[in-house]
Amino acid sequence: MSRKHKTLFRAYFAWDYEQELEELDRLSRQGWQLVKGGCFHSRFVKNEGQRFRYQLDYRPEVEDMGRYLEIFREQGWEYVNSTYNGWRYFRKAYDPALPEEEYQIFTDRSSLGEMTRRLRKLALALMAAALLMAAVEGVLLVMKPRLPQLILTGTLLFEGLVMAWGAGFMDAPEKHRGKAKSGYVIWVFLLVLVLGFGSGIYLMEQRHSSGVMYLGGIGDGSVTVEHWGEFDIVYKDNYYLSAETSAQSPLILSIVQEETGETVYSRELGTAGELPYIALEDEQMKLERGSYRIYLSDYYGETVAVNWSIE
Repeated sequence: MSRKHKTLFRAYFAWDYEQELEELDRLSRQGWQLVKGGCFHSRFVKNEGQRFRYQLDYRPEVEDMGRYLEIFREQGWEYVNSTYNGWRYFRKAYDPALPEEEYQIFTDRSSLGEMTRRLRKLALALMAAALLMAAVEGVLLVMKPRLPQLILTGTLLFEGLVMAWGAGFMDAPEKHRGKAKSGYVIWVFLLVLVLGFGSGIYLMEQRHSSGVMYLGGIGDGSVTVEHWGEFDIVYKDNYYLSAETSAQSPLILSIVQEETGETVYSRELGTAGELPYIALEDEQMKLERGSYRIYLSDYYGETVAVNWSIE
């Protein structure tokens, strides 16, 4: 039993809308007629007794939808549906006796130019947003070199450059018309975005550890070596240690890799009487993947409190 309905997953850049139209016309010749167009998937019904030609109009805002659709009906176009982001699908029954101009929605250059200007405006807005966010991530990368910031900066730059290419395409569409395009390009683009943003955010979430410890009633004595806290490093990268202390005498804070016993960081922390103060802020260190412990040593006061964080 043959299928009567099917869903195809397709995606196109906005400036490649003609490629989508060619695909819809090809499917119509094969007997698959569009019932709902979408940005990433479209639904079709099997009907070999009809054939249509399709057109798209990009118009995010329509003041009078009834009048808008009536204009197309007067020209023989049947409205199919609209997408959430402003694409309108139309179709017209195919008659081989009619000239090709009958299957063009935009019969004058000004109307076509209006749509391409809207598409160019969209591409420029997306480009500006991507490059602005890339600049922010780039500043953070310079301030604190970290792998997640590097990934996010590169991903945003890639998105901005693709949008700039699209804006240039729509600035001179006639120059690019007819050139071979691949439907897989946008899937590669989307894959890069998903992997870039997903991995960047995931890596950021994996890198933060913090802890608080308070010791009191030590007396005259003395914490020669005291286990302080522990944390795990999921991936090799630059990490930053901050610590706020309240102590009555100097002490040494050390970070030791648990598997090897190697001290990867050691720093003496001074005192500020009874008042807490920031002894360390964003101390950079390169850490390998593994488990680590934080130790205090050579402390001879009665009380000590430390807040620490690794990120």
